[in-house]
Amino acid sequence: MSAARVNAYRAFVVQEEASSRGDGYLFDTPRCRFSLEPGDELRLAPGAQLRQEGTQSLVQLPGGARLPIAGIPAEKLRAALAKLPCSYSALTLQLGAFAPSFVEQAFSKIVFAPHAVAELELELPSLELVRFPGSPYEVVRSYWRNSIAVRRELETRPLPQGVASLRALLLELHELMLLGEPSSGGRSSFYLPASLLGRKRPEPGTFYEVPTGLERRGGETLLTSGARVSAPLLGGALYWQLLAESVNDDGALAAERELTLDRVPLGQLVTARAKQERVARPWFLPPRPLTDAHFEGLLHSLEQAHAAQRESDRAAAVQALALFHYRFVRVHPLPSANQSLSMSFVNVVLRRLFGVGMPHLLLDQLALRFEPRAYQSLFARAVQAWIAPWPSPAERLRHLMHQRQELNAFVHEVGNAASLLEARALLLTEPLQGGAELSLLGGRLRLPDHSDEDPGFD
Repeated sequence: MSAARVNAYRAFVVQEEASSRGDGYLFDTPRCRFSLEPGDELRLAPGAQLRQEGTQSLVQLPGGARLPIAGIPAEKLRAALAKLPCSYSALTLQLGAFAPSFVEQAFSKIVFAPHAVAELELELPSLELVRFPGSPYEVVRSYWRNSIAVRRELETRPLPQGVASLRALLLELHELMLLGEPSSGGRSSFYLPASLLGRKRPEPGTFYEVPTGLERRGGETLLTSGARVSAPLLGGALYWQLLAESVNDDGALAAERELTLDRVPLGQLVTARAKQERVARPWFLPPRPLTDAHFEGLLHSLEQAHAAQRESDRAAAVQALALFHYRFVRVHPLPSANQSLSMSFVNVVLRRLFGVGMPHLLLDQLALRFEPRAYQSLFARAVQAWIAPWPSPAERLRHLMHQRQELNAFVHEVGNAASLLEARALLLTEPLQGGAELSLLGGRLRLPDHSDEDPGFD
C-alpha cells in the first residue's frame, strides 16, 4: 500500500465527512446510496410519463404513483427523459448543471441503472451485505464492489496457519474493504464505514490497539480514551427483555457487564459518557491489549466452522460460526469495518452449506450484550429464519423484504406495549407470530434442511 494511496484515502474521508448525510453507523434509513459512474446505462421506469400541473413537473407511473421534479425547466426535463435509455455521461451532457439535481430526485425512483446493479448482484447478492433487506440501490457501490473482492480472497485462500497468518490476513482484508483493489480505479473504490472511529482513524490495514481509559467519579463513569462501540437497546427495552428471557440470559440488560470466553477477556459493557458529553449512554469497550489469545480464539472457531462445513454438519458449523462472529465483534480488532469483515467470513461458510448467506441484522449488537451460549442460540435462530433459497434472486429479494416488514411490524407492536406482560402476550398473537420468529424470539427452532431445493445460485 503506497503512501500516496493512503493520503488519497484520507483526503477522501475528509471530503466525505464534509458532505455527510448522517446515516448513522447502522445504515438503517432507506435512501439511495448507489453512486453512478459515467458508463452506466440509465433506463426510465416502464410507462413513466411527464406531466405538468401548473408550474409543477411530475412523472406519472402506470400504477398511479407520481414523483414531483423540482428546479428543472420543463423542456430540459422532457428532453432528458426522451433521451433515455442512455449512458449517465450522455444524460449529464443533456442536463448540464441540472444533472446533480435530477439524479438526486429521480435516480432509484423512476430512473434506474439495472445493468450496473445486476453485474454486482450476480457476484454477491446485496441481501448478504446489509443489516436488513432492501433495495439494492441502498447499498454503497464501493462497499459492494470491495466486499466482492474480500469474498473472492476468502473463497480462494486456504485457512490461515497460525496467529501471525490470521493477523496478516485481517489487515489485508481491511485494506481491501476500505481501498478496493489497486486496479479498480482510485477514489471510486474507496469506502468509508459509518463508524465514528473509522472516520476519526482512517487507517486502512491497521489494528486499533489503543486501550480504553476509564475514570470513576462518584456515581458516574467517564471515558477518556480508546475504542467504544454504541450499544443502545434498539427496538426498545421490552424487545430486549423478551430476547433475554427467550435464551435465559437476564444479564444481557445489565448496565454493566464484563464477559470472558475460555478465560480470555472479551470486553465489557458500561453506561458512561465522554467528558465533553452531557448524557451517559450504553457503550461496549473492546478488550485491550490485543493478545495472541484473542486471535487464537478466532482461528479456533473458524477452523471448527470449516471442518464442520466439510463434513456437511450444519448444526456444528452454525454453532462454530456463531462463536467466531461473537469473538470478532467483541474483540473489535480494527478501527472500522469489523462487522462487515466478520460477516464476510460467516457468509462464505453459510453459502457453502445452504447455497446463500444471510443479512447482518443486529447480530453485532446482540454479541455485545449476550453471553456466548445465549448468543449461539440467537445466531442459530437467525440462520433458521433468514436463510431460505428461492428459485431466483428476485423472488428471494421480494420474500426477504416482506420478512423485513413483518419484523418491523412486530418490533413496533412490542415497543408500544404498556408492560412486559403485554409484550409477552404478543408472542401468542397469530398475525405477529411470524414477526416474532424473524426478530429471533422463536421458540423451538431447528436448522432448515434445504438439501433438496434449488437455491437458484451458481
